[in-house]
Amino acid sequence: MNHPTERPGSEAPLPVQDGLLSPGLRRDLADLNAQYLELGLTGRVEADPRFDWPEPVRSCLRSVDPDTLARLVSVPFALFELVIPAMPVNSPTTRVEDGRAAARPGVPPGRCESFAHQAVFLARRLVEGGELVSGVVFSLAPDARRWLLECRPSQLAELALDPATIRPRWRSHAQFWQVLVGASSRSSAAALQWAHCIGLCLIGADHPQPEHATRRRPRG
Repeated sequence: MNHPTERPGSEAPLPVQDGLLSPGLRRDLADLNAQYLELGLTGRVEADPRFDWPEPVRSCLRSVDPDTLARLVSVPFALFELVIPAMPVNSPTTRVEDGRAAARPGVPPGRCESFAHQAVFLARRLVEGGELVSGVVFSLAPDARRWLLECRPSQLAELALDPATIRPRWRSHAQFWQVLVGASSRSSAAALQWAHCIGLCLIGADHPQPEHATRRRPRG
């Protein structure tokens, strides 16, 4: 197996330019990725588990300029994980505000909640579009896809309020982030596509622990 930082040879395959995602989905995913990096790289969020990158990854991401960032977020996968419960949807409805999490110092709660709402509703949209695309973008397991298909909008909203739903992706793969940032800083479509290919190969490599087993059952 090639090391992730090794440069591909001229015969190495490159991922398809548009792949599984329509231009509209690529645009919406890039917007979510940009929001996530903006929120996670602001001051005083290191203790927030939603943005808990190791310092080498955080430093690498903080070094990017706006043009590099625009190319970096346009990857064909999310730069964050969604932790979706794998349990049936059969409990009574409650108001979303009843489950509101306490704000953390330094984290703008309204913007974080808005981002999380957008993320879970995009995941639902992708699941409805097919198994493969949701697996590529969010690494969703079959139980998680089933939950998203069966849940109600109020349950999605409650899920978005739980800080445990969002996690950084590939925490233990700092070299991948360096490759992605390096490729994004260059005006080379081939280098960027190869970085995307490495990311696709790492899908599922850093699945979060099944914390939803101890979380409240979604109300619905």
